[in-house]
Amino acid sequence: MRNSTNPELQNAWDAVPEVKEAEARHASAQRRLRSNPPGLAPDQAREAVIDEAVTAFLTSGTWPKDVGKRAAESFATALAWDAETIALKRAEELARTAKEETRDFCSDGALAHLGKRLTETLEVARAARDALNGVTNGAEAIMAGGGPLESWRRLMELRTDLENIRSAQWAVLRSVASDAYTVGSWERAGHGEVSGIPVDEVPPHRTYDIAYLLWLAAQPTAYVPANLGDLEADVEANQPGAPLWDDYGPVRDLSPRVERMPDARPSRTFPHSRSAQLDHSGTPGRATVNATPGDPAPLTTSY
Repeated sequence: MRNSTNPELQNAWDAVPEVKEAEARHASAQRRLRSNPPGLAPDQAREAVIDEAVTAFLTSGTWPKDVGKRAAESFATALAWDAETIALKRAEELARTAKEETRDFCSDGALAHLGKRLTETLEVARAARDALNGVTNGAEAIMAGGGPLESWRRLMELRTDLENIRSAQWAVLRSVASDAYTVGSWERAGHGEVSGIPVDEVPPHRTYDIAYLLWLAAQPTAYVPANLGDLEADVEANQPGAPLWDDYGPVRDLSPRVERMPDARPSRTFPHSRSAQLDHSGTPGRATVNATPGDPAPLTTSY
């Protein structure tokens, strides 16, 4: 699961102690890796000392007596730096993997936090709605001023909060799903918004505007799925035109359906058409015209 700038998503992870600890450990590994000074690989460090000695000899004719010692020391120092760098990179990689796995394992806790945030947001939205005094848009709120204007501004802020909450919700659900595309199709269809009503009764919501916020605040079953299984149950139960429930789940109508056969298309008779002459009793009469061909008249094989 990639990191996000969504404050609701980050707050949801911070609300889960295990995730917060894993994130802190990964952040520590990142800081240690960034603070590791640059250096040369052992072979490069040794070759640098050797090249320096050879260059000095070719210039002055004097061979440094300690070249072997300095090359060995340089190699050993670089070897220690190289080993620590490899260890820091491995620690950062494994800490990042552990953080992602912890997030997946503790996703229910993040969703529970988002559910609480949704409840708080809708409670404030209901209070702001009651203070609008009939205002239905921004222009009317500006004209009214006072309490209605302040309530409209509050709803604008809550709209952003709702959008972030839902975005965080779907980010968590997609991360734990084996088929993220299917979860995305459920999001686009309107599942995971309100429980207990067919999804085709959910108004357009992708923009999460104020009209949708007020509609959602009026729904007693607006929710955040507790987990992926909760979402799958919602999808199963709230399909368009979902039937009644019994003790075992939604009742499906499995009775046979009779589909009416479409009416046959009437034959097309053009002005130049003639009835078929089947015998020598006489010339057949002109057929009743019910179609007009293009210009020129089509060939017989085309109609």
